[in-house]
Amino acid sequence: MANKVIRMASIGGGMFGKGVVLRSLADFERCGIAPYLGTAGLDHHARELGDVEYKLVAIGERFEPLAHDLVKSFKEWCPSGNPKPYWGETPWIDLLDEAKPDVLFIATPDSLHTPPILAALERGVHVVCEKPLALFVDEAKEIVARSRKAGLVVAVDMHKRYDSFLRSAFVDLVPRCGDLLYGRAVLEEPLEVSTKIFKWAATSNPFSYVGVHWTDLFGYYLNMKPVSLWAIGQKKLLVNWRDERNPNGIGTFDSMQVTVQYDNGMSVQYVNAWVNPEDFEGAVNQEMEIIGSKGRVFVDQQDRGLRSCITGNGTRTHNPHFQAEVPRWGYYQVQSRPTDATACIGYCKDSLVAGLDAASRVKLGLTTREAIAGTYADAESAVPLVAIIEAAARVADANQKYLAAGKGTPVSAVLTEDSFGIIDPTNG
Repeated sequence: MANKVIRMASIGGGMFGKGVVLRSLADFERCGIAPYLGTAGLDHHARELGDVEYKLVAIGERFEPLAHDLVKSFKEWCPSGNPKPYWGETPWIDLLDEAKPDVLFIATPDSLHTPPILAALERGVHVVCEKPLALFVDEAKEIVARSRKAGLVVAVDMHKRYDSFLRSAFVDLVPRCGDLLYGRAVLEEPLEVSTKIFKWAATSNPFSYVGVHWTDLFGYYLNMKPVSLWAIGQKKLLVNWRDERNPNGIGTFDSMQVTVQYDNGMSVQYVNAWVNPEDFEGAVNQEMEIIGSKGRVFVDQQDRGLRSCITGNGTRTHNPHFQAEVPRWGYYQVQSRPTDATACIGYCKDSLVAGLDAASRVKLGLTTREAIAGTYADAESAVPLVAIIEAAARVADANQKYLAAGKGTPVSAVLTEDSFGIIDPTNG
């Protein structure tokens, strides 16, 4: 019988909030965290967390019907669960004050991460937040300062650190490539993400949304610091998009190209978009190559090996490495299977495991925030990423205006560990 309980809560029920976060929390409540520590490289914590019970006590969303639907979905994955629904413009306030969780999972829109994080920290609650931590570096620095003062964990869901293909590329192969010269990383999302799935696309951009994964990977695995960047973007499709939900268009970039110069001399171009046509074979287009003085490394999402061609659906590439449902023995053999007949696995879950592991161990007094710094995607590691995000948005906006005026693209940015400066030679 478990003698320790970690109370969890979540806010946000979109594509990730429901399909990834809540789906994972259902397994944590059903089975504990110990079974899932291994693939995140945390198997050595299994014994000390093996008798810990995890319980989802609350789910928050903006709209009441969706909040109830999320509770229903959670109980289908975990029939013994009974989280309380909360809703409203700021559902995290009542949720935190009434449900009193130990760890809050945040899957709100990109522009709405900071308020619930700060509210949780004020109440002594640990946080696991979807990427990016914030869109503005001042907000990220405030989160770091408050979490340090309170001794609380703020973890960021940087799940590509746990993608076995990318991890192997960085850990096993790149070190054999000699001096690193340059690289290119591409992550292009389908059009439906910006036009149908996310109502908040206009408050963000494709680089902030997914480019942050790549900048995290390069900085984390190669231990190099960004020193400057140049950025440009294109606004042709989304600004002219018209439908019932977006009668005035979607005021954001279709695509962005951000070139970051690092302190070791390496230059990396990050290419991101969220207008990929629905007829493209994969859920995303993901590519990476790194070139060094002694070799080069390629990773391509579509080359991982699982394809299908089904009448009416065309040829499709699948990525079960990200998320898959594994049949639980004894359930799969019967014709009428319950909805909790499978366990969720994949690198989408590993990052959440790492954040919850850190929060659990601090909450239970097994370690301190300071002692485990850098062992998970913590708030400190997110600050330079947020600086890149904010600088890239400002540089791309400025360069697009100059380009339209026939003045080239002269704007760039200088980066430090926790800030940036815009260089605009035209304006001095």
